[in-house]
Amino acid sequence: MQKLNTGTISKVYEKYGQALEIWNNNFILLGLLAFLLGRASILEGLMPFGIAFFAIMMTKDKKSLILGAIVLIGLMTVRGERYRYIITMILILITFRYLVKNLNFNIFKLAFLSGLINMISGTIYIFLTRFYLYDLFMIGFESIVVFVFSYILSYAIPALKNNSNRRILSNEEVICIAIVSSVAILGLSNAQILGFSLKNISGILLTLFFAYNGGASIGASVGVTIGVITSMTTTETPIIIGIYAFSGLLAGIFKDMGKMASALGLVLGNSILTFYVNGSTETLIQFEEILIAFGIFMITPKPLSNYIAKIINSKIKTIEIDRIYSEKIKRIMTRQLKEYSDAFHELGDTYSKIAEKEQIIESKDVTGLINDIANSICSNCSMKRSCWDNSFYSTYNSIIDAITILEARGKLDEKNMPIYLKKKCLKEDKLIDKINGVYEIHKIGYEWSKKLFEMRQLVSEQFNGVASIIDDLSTEIETKIEFNKDVEDALYVAFDKEKIFIDNITVLENERGKFQIDIEKKNCYNRKVCKNKIIPLVSKIIGKEVINKNSGCSLDNGKKNCVLQLVEAQRYKANTNIARISKNNEIISGDSYSFLTLKDNKYMVALSDGMGTGEKAARESMATITLLEQLMEAGFSKDIVIKTINSVLMSKSLDEAFSTIDLAIIDLCTAKVEFIKSGAVVSFIKKVNGEVEVIESSSLPAGILNDIFLDSKVKKLNDGDFIITMSDGILDADKNFIDKTDWIVEILESIDSRNPQRIADEILNKAIEKRGNKIEDDMTVLVTKIWKK
Repeated sequence: MQKLNTGTISKVYEKYGQALEIWNNNFILLGLLAFLLGRASILEGLMPFGIAFFAIMMTKDKKSLILGAIVLIGLMTVRGERYRYIITMILILITFRYLVKNLNFNIFKLAFLSGLINMISGTIYIFLTRFYLYDLFMIGFESIVVFVFSYILSYAIPALKNNSNRRILSNEEVICIAIVSSVAILGLSNAQILGFSLKNISGILLTLFFAYNGGASIGASVGVTIGVITSMTTTETPIIIGIYAFSGLLAGIFKDMGKMASALGLVLGNSILTFYVNGSTETLIQFEEILIAFGIFMITPKPLSNYIAKIINSKIKTIEIDRIYSEKIKRIMTRQLKEYSDAFHELGDTYSKIAEKEQIIESKDVTGLINDIANSICSNCSMKRSCWDNSFYSTYNSIIDAITILEARGKLDEKNMPIYLKKKCLKEDKLIDKINGVYEIHKIGYEWSKKLFEMRQLVSEQFNGVASIIDDLSTEIETKIEFNKDVEDALYVAFDKEKIFIDNITVLENERGKFQIDIEKKNCYNRKVCKNKIIPLVSKIIGKEVINKNSGCSLDNGKKNCVLQLVEAQRYKANTNIARISKNNEIISGDSYSFLTLKDNKYMVALSDGMGTGEKAARESMATITLLEQLMEAGFSKDIVIKTINSVLMSKSLDEAFSTIDLAIIDLCTAKVEFIKSGAVVSFIKKVNGEVEVIESSSLPAGILNDIFLDSKVKKLNDGDFIITMSDGILDADKNFIDKTDWIVEILESIDSRNPQRIADEILNKAIEKRGNKIEDDMTVLVTKIWKK
């Protein structure tokens, strides 16, 4: 008995599960829609809507024959030329199922073919029965309606079929669903319950649902649609269009106050416009029908309300809220960054004032130096009264003259001692030694003070530099970055159609029209959904090829969500090859280099030559390259980067520490290259036609002067061009040329290879050969090739 009950229960659950599956596939909804569209008619007898529905379902649903039968049932329940439409449906069935079943039709061809079949079948029918020119005109009009309604159904049907799996609908889909629903209401024409029109009740109810869930704009749009379609089916006054539209508008305006307020808004809209038109309290839509729709709207079960809201609503409200918050956050960030910038500017000014004050104090230290000499040598001398009391100014000026001679000649002795002191001083030797010793100590102190003054100046410049960076960043956030709502909405809809669930999309567009699209989604656990589905779909939607700026998958970091940063793919690519050798073929080279891809589709090639050779030069050049990489990758401007490197090199020690900077930044979208040089030797561009262009420079290396001068030049590259960057060890290899660049130009013009590594090797080998196979300096050459993708 227990076994029997279990089996019975299993069968019940199985049947219940099948019923749920049918419901989840929205087959019941489509069946109801098929029946109503089959009954719907306009202009007293034209029924094109069921024809268009059947034509669309023939290409989109395996159950189209069942739905076609339901359309026929709807046709048979109304009066009119039903047989003509049956013939049209049979022709559509034969055409799409047998004649053109293997053809790939887009929606235009499908809609056109459906309208054409309706035109042909209708024309044949009226020729076989009776022929009036008016009938031919009406068939032409009906065929146009079939064509247009097929387009509308192509948006609405997929959204209705897959609504259980869809989370967002586009505005076009929402409007098309509203139009199809409005037309379906026509299928309720002449249907009454207790004398009340089901068509009017359904129209009011539909307007309420759309207005309450979609807002004023959707409510008014649906109201206009229902009013227009109602006017086409009956002889009612067109004022009904305005009544439905105004009522839907007010219902949408009051929706935030709840369902009751939204429904009262519709009643109020109907009453106001009716009174305005008629000048009385007689309503164009029966008040009882409005009350019935009001009651149904209020008692609609929550699951059904949520289902309808799911069809109407989209994620756009959430997007708008997120955008409002993002705008607020942007304003807060901008204000905070401005405050940080002002604070760093204040710090820079403070250090600058301290540095100026220190310099003024140092200029008055001569008096202290003379006092030190006098107290040490003259305090116990028997001639003190004669020298200092009786001849103070002469003695004082003579010691100043001695210090002046010491500064000019580097040393004070008996030969260059001032005559006054030489004749009068009894302790000449001790005085000479003391002046030399005190001056040497003072000189060392002065050098340290000067170094401290320079450091404070550097710190001041760095504070001001950081302030400028923060200020530029705040300006960029405030003015240059815009959220592209249209692209975001299009991407949400596209992903939803493909059943790719996305948590958040942010589309940033800069002033040059370049996109950065941030997409956040759940981790696919290395199933490569990003590469195989998301990136191709984004490229298709925006019409530009995009790539993921972040390499790898966040699965490696143990994160639950992936964040894709998609940017426009480069039109060009760049590749750099190196050939190098150190002085005397040692392990350590004083030349350091780097090449890497930066933000905004930029490619950087950098070479630094430290002062001298060996470990010390390697440290200086490596520090330069490391700072250059880190700051450029962080997005700092090239001016700030090189000034920062210059400050660091100057502050390393009291010893001289400088290195050259040879920087080339290539824009991979435009193929423009900017050469920035600080003490570096010339660079070369070998064009695809064999010509060689020389890029010269006249600036000093970094780490010599506080105010560094940058030599910058911008050139346009072409597909297949080469950029050749080298250290002075290569350029100075041939002493026979007056112009050192001539021998490099000759070699580049003679090389036929398109391989950057072979070109680099050839230049290095020629340089070693011209040195007589003696490597007297570090040699490095970088060859970068650029080509169009």
